Amino acid sequence: MKAISKLYALTALILVLSVVLTACGGGATPTKAPQPTKPPAEKPTKAPTEAPMEKPTEAPAKREIGKITVGTNAEYPPFEFVDESGNIVGFDIDLMKAIAEAAGFEVEFVNTRWDGIFVALASGEFDAVISAATITEERKQTVDFSDPYFNAGQIIAVRADNTDIKGPEDLDGKVVGVQQGTTGDIWVTENTKAEVKRYDEITLAFQALANGDVDAVVNDAPTSADIIKANPEMNLKLVGEPFTEELYGIAVRKDFPELLEAINKGLAEVKASGKYDEIYNKWFGLPEVEEKPAEAMAETIIIGTTDKVTDLDPANSYDFHTWEIHHNTMDTLLHYIPGTTDLEPGLAKDFPEVSDDGLEYTFRLKEGLKFPDGTPFNAEAVKWSIDRVMALGGDPNWLVTSFVDRVEVVDEYTVKFVLKQPVNYFPLLVATQPYAPVSPNCYPEDRFDSDSTCGGIGPYLITKWERDVELDLTANPDYPGPAPKTKNIIVKYFADATTMRLALENGEIDIATKTLNPTDYEDLRQNPDFQVIEGPGAQIRYLCFNHTIAPFDNPLVRQAIAYAVDRDAVANKAFLGTHQPLYSMVPMGMWSHIDAFPKRDIEKAKELLQEAGYSADNPLEIDLWWTPTHYGDTEADVAAVIKEALEETGMIKVNLQSAEWATYVDQFGSMGFYLLGWYPDYLDPDNYTTPFADSEASKDIGIFYASEEMDALLKAEQAATDLRGAEREQIFKDIQELWAKDIPTIPLTQGTLLVAAQKDVKGIVLDTNMLFHYFLVYK
Repeated sequence: MKAISKLYALTALILVLSVVLTACGGGATPTKAPQPTKPPAEKPTKAPTEAPMEKPTEAPAKREIGKITVGTNAEYPPFEFVDESGNIVGFDIDLMKAIAEAAGFEVEFVNTRWDGIFVALASGEFDAVISAATITEERKQTVDFSDPYFNAGQIIAVRADNTDIKGPEDLDGKVVGVQQGTTGDIWVTENTKAEVKRYDEITLAFQALANGDVDAVVNDAPTSADIIKANPEMNLKLVGEPFTEELYGIAVRKDFPELLEAINKGLAEVKASGKYDEIYNKWFGLPEVEEKPAEAMAETIIIGTTDKVTDLDPANSYDFHTWEIHHNTMDTLLHYIPGTTDLEPGLAKDFPEVSDDGLEYTFRLKEGLKFPDGTPFNAEAVKWSIDRVMALGGDPNWLVTSFVDRVEVVDEYTVKFVLKQPVNYFPLLVATQPYAPVSPNCYPEDRFDSDSTCGGIGPYLITKWERDVELDLTANPDYPGPAPKTKNIIVKYFADATTMRLALENGEIDIATKTLNPTDYEDLRQNPDFQVIEGPGAQIRYLCFNHTIAPFDNPLVRQAIAYAVDRDAVANKAFLGTHQPLYSMVPMGMWSHIDAFPKRDIEKAKELLQEAGYSADNPLEIDLWWTPTHYGDTEADVAAVIKEALEETGMIKVNLQSAEWATYVDQFGSMGFYLLGWYPDYLDPDNYTTPFADSEASKDIGIFYASEEMDALLKAEQAATDLRGAEREQIFKDIQELWAKDIPTIPLTQGTLLVAAQKDVKGIVLDTNMLFHYFLVYK
């Protein structure tokens, strides 16, 4: 059923590659807005307190600097950002502290909005500003700038084994990837004879470089450094120095020349002492790329999990871990680039051709491929696979049948999907597992094969399968994508988190995935023999109502519970800080997210309960259902914290009820109030809204919410032509605001994806789609 898609307790905040810097040119790289032109604030006129000096040629006494206030917009990692402890950190912050120490003054940082930061400086609100700020003539009209401390100009990235390209003079005749419309695009086009390949996102250009589709990438230096540092498995490096200039400086009030002089002096000392290089390497330094010979790579890596495989047949699997196995053993026509939210061709040769009416998507397939059983991969196999999913009607079939009218074979290696209506996010659907082609000669046409080891065309082949005990994989030599970095992967299944932690500590497994207890991660972080990797993700926890069962058919009751629930307590008491409070079903970090739900307000909850007819003498008595077998060992604590928060009103009595997962799912239609979690099928706000609020879809998980207004909004966002355009974004904001009024569900928290591993394991890439990439890990 749609609502039980890949749910578990410890997943992650929505993030993509997290460099957001001041860009050198136009384009998609997020930039700080240009400072609006405003006249400098007038300096107040002060009456002289002393008679004019007799010797006018003497310089006035310099002011003591003492302690200064420095403004920064801490939203631009790695230059400046707020860490998990609430501290302002980053390259700029460390540099400013070093300058202050060298020059003999103290510094206090203030986090402020970028918009207006220079006007605030000029008017005396700060003494200085350090915030990855480009030195411009316009800004010099209102503030002074220090000597430049950083050049964010263009730089060249190449594969680690490339020895031909050492600088811009070597780009002629090469294929160079750039982000369309940026300074890099303009410079390469105007100054070289290279073949320029333009990409909508710079991450796509870097992936193309890693795959060998381009010879080099030209891009902003700090962004390039961060991407390479965050993705060591790409085996890329930077060559030379930035060959264009975009200089960052520290801005100082024009009436404080003593401070400007001190900063320049301190900056010079920091550079001369080597401290600058130390700070730079901390935030931008790249690890040495070591090209290991194949025989030095690990033959086997063992991965532990507390999850279970449900159904190895992709036509019927609809849980997180099984999709993870499919992800590593059967590719789709399109798939997500590891470490990003961007798609790239998988088994398709390129992106589909889309008809003008948006109803037809035509894919050209890669040729010469075979399934593990030797059956040729072609358009007929793709059609057979999709037709099978539609005919058998398994749990994930809605991802196909809700959208696809039919599949047509155009020729041997061309297949066409004809949709029932235009769907702007259809390419995202094609990257889900029900769209994975399988062999017509290995899978039965008329039934599911729950223990099938056929697989598809993926990085690994399944060589052994013992349910709930062990799954063995070996590298597929015929996979058309990058070869796996480890020959054999063994997945071991554990009954609980405690047993899995012991196996990790005893060296029985190399990696522990979903899920250890929150306290386990803290303990392992303190142990130098292990590493804990934290990554982005998209899992949320929420409360559901059956809108047809009293008292939850009363909107006043739902609203009262929404005001009474304590998200902070759930995040900190139950999840020990590994989750964050969430005020919308659309996750934080995903475009269009707003905090639609109000903060906790016990008095407002009491007011609504009283209006609904309840009191301390006549309390609202309700059952809250939870399951102990699907979300990990923290679930009992989650339910207890919610009970405590609701009963704090003095007007609600909560009875906790639990059921094993299989029973829990069967009871969706009869439970009135229950806990669930959600991991997305496709990375779009639609996947967090339509399954719960569409009049028909909400029946599948026992919500039975029906609203003509909500249905109309959901249809409108699906029909919008621009996938991430302003029109669709506004519709999603309207959806979230209506959600907070009608309360189909109550969002609770958003988790962080955590993986623990032995210290020598490398290549762990955690991203928003949260399907762990076995083929990237090595040691």
